[in-house]
Amino acid sequence: MASESSIEKIQFLQQVGLFKSLSDKALLDLAAVTIEQQIPSKTTVFKEGDKGDALYIVKSGKVNILKRNSAGIDSVLVALGKGAVIGDMAIIDEQPRSASVATIQDSTFLILTKDDFRNLLASVPEIAFQILKLTTERLRATNVHLKELEASTNKMEDVIRVITKIARKSNLLSLNASIEAARVGEAGRAFSVVAAEMKKLAEDSAQEAKKIDGLLQDLQTKTKAIAG
Repeated sequence: MASESSIEKIQFLQQVGLFKSLSDKALLDLAAVTIEQQIPSKTTVFKEGDKGDALYIVKSGKVNILKRNSAGIDSVLVALGKGAVIGDMAIIDEQPRSASVATIQDSTFLILTKDDFRNLLASVPEIAFQILKLTTERLRATNVHLKELEASTNKMEDVIRVITKIARKSNLLSLNASIEAARVGEAGRAFSVVAAEMKKLAEDSAQEAKKIDGLLQDLQTKTKAIAG
């Protein structure tokens, strides 16, 4: 007969998307080998580059997924809460962690080690199917986000080309105005015309700058989605 703690684990695992389709026996076997661990807020669960040897399921609390940039600074990719499955690839490919995880609230995890997972496959092979299914879904989502990212990048390149043309035109106008003013001696009128043109160019540049800002935010959102 299952203990009270095992029953609680099973009830929780039934709510986790990765495991909710498992049979009662499979859930019982899974609950028996998962280790429950409480980790205080503002604690690193694991770091990017660490050896991946376990899968973590967030039972309660909240965590940040962090990625280190080229400057060596960790930036938050996404925050995850109850029911999130973290580090599932680690029990399959044995590669180093691709991101860091840190708690932002007092959190409780159910931990499935790589060794326990492999031992579990003999009696509960459908768990492997569920994890492979999750991995496939994430890869498909990544492909979609990559296509969106490519489209956003192309848009940004178009905007940059427009701004470059504006800058070149602005410089040319200034040069032409100076030449015209020197030639006809009507600097005041020439520069008045240029001022009007420059104002329009400035307005165009401001609009393009807003587009770039929006595209950058869009790229950041899509990049976070890929990493998540």
